Amino acid sequence: MKSILQQTLERKGTDSVKWDGLERWFHLSEDVLPLWVADIDIRTAPSISEALASKAASGEFGYTLFSREAQSAVSSWYGRRHGLDVDPTHVLFSSGVVPGLTHIVEALTAVGDGVVIQSPVYPPFHELVTGSKRELFDAPLKIVEGRYEMDFDALEDAMRHAKMFLLCSPHNPVGRVWTEEELSRVVELANKHDVIIVADEIHADLTYPSFEHTAINKLDPNVITVSAPSKAFNIAGLFASYIICPEESWRKRIIKVQNKHHVLPTPFANTAIIAAYTDPRAERWLQQLTTELEEQMAAIIERIQTELPMLTVYRPEASYLLWIDFSSIPLSSEERKKWLHDEVRLFLSPGTPFGESGDDFERMNIGTRRELLDEAIERLVSQTKRNAFV
Repeated sequence: MKSILQQTLERKGTDSVKWDGLERWFHLSEDVLPLWVADIDIRTAPSISEALASKAASGEFGYTLFSREAQSAVSSWYGRRHGLDVDPTHVLFSSGVVPGLTHIVEALTAVGDGVVIQSPVYPPFHELVTGSKRELFDAPLKIVEGRYEMDFDALEDAMRHAKMFLLCSPHNPVGRVWTEEELSRVVELANKHDVIIVADEIHADLTYPSFEHTAINKLDPNVITVSAPSKAFNIAGLFASYIICPEESWRKRIIKVQNKHHVLPTPFANTAIIAAYTDPRAERWLQQLTTELEEQMAAIIERIQTELPMLTVYRPEASYLLWIDFSSIPLSSEERKKWLHDEVRLFLSPGTPFGESGDDFERMNIGTRRELLDEAIERLVSQTKRNAFV
């Protein structure tokens, strides 16, 4: 099979958020390289494209229910890939992971209730909690010998005041795949303090072959999981996500909130989930992609460590997001953003929205062709030398 990451896919001019959003939203010129928002510059698995084309040819695009076949596909996938027995009737459709998390917070907590996060973490975690008028409790991750770990003392202290914990597993942006031992400790603390665990596992299926993802619901049958095939198969624009909620009373409350917000799938969402999770060709494609991502990530980290030793990188264990510490470059976060855009001609995800501890960081998306990544590093090398940041 040909390399997946090196196949050409021209996204500029397709109304791509990643590419065309730079000019439309940020008024940047077209020579700025976009290595920011979390999708990748590849075609999805051919078997998924075939299924979507067949659905399009049917001409049937009316209001659509979440199909029983799609629910069963999610159940089958979790059984095969993660060793988790999922009752298909426990699977609810969601138009995205962030809407799903938002609806769960609205359904199962009240205004003023505490919700725990672990920064630096995906910015919508912060936004959906405060936007729902819940109280945000942060239990920041800590760096131990060059690796991010959970601070369980801080986590327990936060849980004492909270009703819910939003777990990012694998973690975005630091790339940790939490071990079973770490997740067991999370479950122990949540049960001790009567805290609902809601796990965002959207990056789980991009865990590298060298690591193993543990679905936390295996350790506690009451955990609510929110996920999607969108990151693994690069189909985020289809808004095909789901919630796995084993507890019936909670499920009914979530459905009530979803009905208020008119949550229904498009016909293509059902088709995409079924094709991604049941076609063996898609699973083989995914295995190749994760292998290539791990290899490409290792190569990019080696280049950065060799040619940009003033930067510190945290080696991820899943996905295509690289968390980079720019603290040795004497610029504030705003000055660094301007430098990256205007001089380096590079657009990364600024670290500040991920939490206060992210102020010195940028997140780089390496899910693109190698020549674009090489160009990005060459630009960084050139401009750090030009500005004497060496």
